[in-house]
Amino acid sequence: MAGARVRHIADLLQVHVEDLAFLWGQRREALGSRKHSLREYGELNERIEAHVQGLLVAAPEALVAWLQPQLAGADRDEVFAAAYALLRLPEAASTHAVVVEFSRAAGPALAGLRDALSLAPDTLFAAEMQSALDQAKPVTAVAAAVVLANHRLLDGQSPRLARLLEDPDAAVCALAWRVATVADAATPLSAPKRPFNHALMHLAPAVRAAGWAAAAWSGQARAMPLLRQLAASGDTPALHWLAVLGGEEDVALLQKATLEMPDVVERCALLARFGHPSALNALLHWMGGDDMALAVAAGEAFARITGAEIRGARRLQPLPEDADDFTREMAPEVWMPDVPKARALLERHAAEWAAGLRWCKGVRVDGEVSREALTSFDLEARWDVAARAALAGRPVSAPAPIH
Repeated sequence: MAGARVRHIADLLQVHVEDLAFLWGQRREALGSRKHSLREYGELNERIEAHVQGLLVAAPEALVAWLQPQLAGADRDEVFAAAYALLRLPEAASTHAVVVEFSRAAGPALAGLRDALSLAPDTLFAAEMQSALDQAKPVTAVAAAVVLANHRLLDGQSPRLARLLEDPDAAVCALAWRVATVADAATPLSAPKRPFNHALMHLAPAVRAAGWAAAAWSGQARAMPLLRQLAASGDTPALHWLAVLGGEEDVALLQKATLEMPDVVERCALLARFGHPSALNALLHWMGGDDMALAVAAGEAFARITGAEIRGARRLQPLPEDADDFTREMAPEVWMPDVPKARALLERHAAEWAAGLRWCKGVRVDGEVSREALTSFDLEARWDVAARAALAGRPVSAPAPIH
């Protein structure tokens, strides 16, 4: 009987680890999602904590023996699950095991360990992270900087961070700029001078995107002319950040640039992110066309701007002619927009919507937004509103954690 009980517990612990990894992946995706609010994000955190508590019922020595080999895995979220459970144990040895693996990890394993250290209580490893930032190789140093920044322990004046911002490895460089975004937003008046031109003109899109985030959150309004220039040239990160930060004077530029985008889904998503009512007529036109992907994306963009429910028929998503049987069986269904309903809504509310520069789900977001109102937005909209406020020198929120 005792042996059967042990096997049962081991099976249950495995379920907890698998579910914890799955939920962490969802949480990472939710952080900038249009589908999750702060409340739903909090619910994911509660579910994560429930699975951690389920793991912690095991004997600590057994948990360490079982989870420690998983710290060098190839799946980021599975590594997170193992490391986070070990970091929640009261034994210093289990934390030491995670820190040691962090010092020699790379790729997805390093990202998972970075995630776990960012979420766990920092009292047992803050000194080790500072040492890694100062002395480790760049890929490890920038991961340590992420951990310190997420715990609000990073000194934005760090000379090593300054060097990482110009690291030749684009992945290191982009992550360092995300660190600078968090560090400088916390102390905008005393933030050091950053090499923004290096980031904003970088060959790697990820570095340019991270650079624009850092510029916005640290109030670099003087960078707006360059943002417009690059967006007009078709630079994708610049276009997306102009959709977040632009004003009335940018409407024509954004409309022209989006029409030239080959990816119709991205085109509609960008117009929705800008939220200007002048896009509604084009979205309505695309909803009624023969391109199913464009029609669906346009309907979703129309609904995001106006807050209107315009779902019509539900249909299977088109598949390539050479799709195999499994792909055909698992083909997702999508909601086609109800074009007559959308047209009627536009005719009824056109004047009301035209009175605002930006709309998100039927709410005007072109003026000052209170901290309380931010809680009602989905997380993409929340960070966009907060980034605009920071650019204007009126911060209402810290930027998102780095994951």
